[in-house]
Amino acid sequence: MKRALVIRHHASETLANNFRSILDARGFELQPLDVFESAPSFDSFSAPSLDEIDVVMAFGGPMSVNDDCPAFHHERDFLREAMAREIPVFGVCLGAQMMATALGGRVEPSGGYQFGLRKINVTGDGADDPVFGKIRMPLVPTLHGECFTVPEGAVKLADGHILRRDGSFRRINMAFRYKNSYAFQFEPQLTLEEFLVWNKEFAGDYKLMGDRFDAAEESARNLREFTEFAPVHEAQMAELLAAFLANAGIY
Repeated sequence: MKRALVIRHHASETLANNFRSILDARGFELQPLDVFESAPSFDSFSAPSLDEIDVVMAFGGPMSVNDDCPAFHHERDFLREAMAREIPVFGVCLGAQMMATALGGRVEPSGGYQFGLRKINVTGDGADDPVFGKIRMPLVPTLHGECFTVPEGAVKLADGHILRRDGSFRRINMAFRYKNSYAFQFEPQLTLEEFLVWNKEFAGDYKLMGDRFDAAEESARNLREFTEFAPVHEAQMAELLAAFLANAGIY
């Protein structure tokens, strides 16, 4: 039996049915590690031995990777060891930032906040990548305010722009590959069903975008746009996850 460790930092950040069905079809046993259960201190990270894990999937959350919490320090060490042993890691949002800092990169506030669909700029390496190259329509759902540097030894796959609260734009990294592990500063796992929960649970995040945006209008627009785009997003991200597993040799 193949085992996938699913690290979650918030109860509303889930694996979602699109990705779960792919893992189920390939015979994976899903082992949850719910870091949020020790909130607000985040003092517990009870991970199994990496000898028992075939793939690690680390998802997002509203906290900062720079928060001085015992669980976050242990998680970074765990992800660093997994990547060193070439146990594939699939990191999303906070999970991607954990990967970046585990590899010596930095995470810092971007100066703005994104909650909605954004275009990404896929690099030449990203287009040629056997996993990331499955993204043929470079439009992705985002939910973040911090950004990472691409760590030494990693390959940049995509970047994008964020509108800062002072009205200027900043170019930020959106994805990288390290060996057979991938980090995404967007939400490849997101389904429409999950987004409907997020749009209520994280409604206050629209205000973090700044005074140039009306929170109610952004929420309504995000719902309209993602409802239309969700079938395309789910289809190409299903291909991406399948390619990630195949690339790592764990079908």
